[in-house]
Amino acid sequence: RQMAGKEPLAYAKLATRDDVLQPFYIDDRFVKEVDENQNPIKIEVVLGRTPQTGSNKEMFESDFQIGSRMKISKKHAKIFWTHEQKKFEIKSICKNAVKVNGVVYPGSPDGLTGKPAVLDSQAKIEIADGTPIYFLLPKGKVPAAEKPKLTYEQLIQSVLDPEKQLTYGELISRIQEKYPYYNDESLQDTTTWKGSLRTTLNTKSKAFEKTSKVDVESGRKVMYWSLKKQTDDDGVGTMDTSANSGVGAGSMNLSQDDSIMGGAPAGSGEVPVVGQHGGQALVGDVSMAGVATADGTMQV
Repeated sequence: RQMAGKEPLAYAKLATRDDVLQPFYIDDRFVKEVDENQNPIKIEVVLGRTPQTGSNKEMFESDFQIGSRMKISKKHAKIFWTHEQKKFEIKSICKNAVKVNGVVYPGSPDGLTGKPAVLDSQAKIEIADGTPIYFLLPKGKVPAAEKPKLTYEQLIQSVLDPEKQLTYGELISRIQEKYPYYNDESLQDTTTWKGSLRTTLNTKSKAFEKTSKVDVESGRKVMYWSLKKQTDDDGVGTMDTSANSGVGAGSMNLSQDDSIMGGAPAGSGEVPVVGQHGGQALVGDVSMAGVATADGTMQV
């Protein structure tokens, strides 16, 4: 049940940063079996490919459609509740793999024997290198992206394409695509970091090369940037890409303290989830009443 300004009642939530995909709630619709006390003992949700325009939609039987890329199978993965362990898990139900928190869990040719992965709150799910999806229990929130541990020079070098020159605007777009931190204007002054990038490009003449070209349509001069070729001892031109093999982009802060809907600590054996039967918890030993609100608190 959706309430104005509040999260609906659900056992868990699947969400992406900036709502690239609409939030998906694992609720009573996906309860397949209950015990004598009406507590769910079997919950299943299938993730799969989004049908393209003109496709036969009846062939796409997934519950949560996560993208139309062909690398995503029509029925790619299944999230399910393990009643014995009191945990949610995910596994591939096709021959292709699923990645959870950076670890690859292979599929299988028969789609039945894929290796499962435990889903704690804030677990990051990646399928076919698509948009990361976060699995969230009540009271958690999508963790904020960390600032890359790179100098501005390294940041530029990490996105410049050795085979193609880029304009300043294209360079900014590449950085924002690769590092989510720079898409969140609430975290930092975007004017400052963009200005610092421009200064770095103009002052690091040994690292970057600037070329001007005339735009055919406008007749205006456009500046392009590329990595400057370095000459080795044999006189062979090589690209200076040393920064790309240095410090990475930084890790996600997945601490429980920063935890959209949240709940019990990872591995606690409880599912602190509010179901839809009178506002009472349906799974585990938790007894709660209320609604998970948009700001991550429980309204009792």
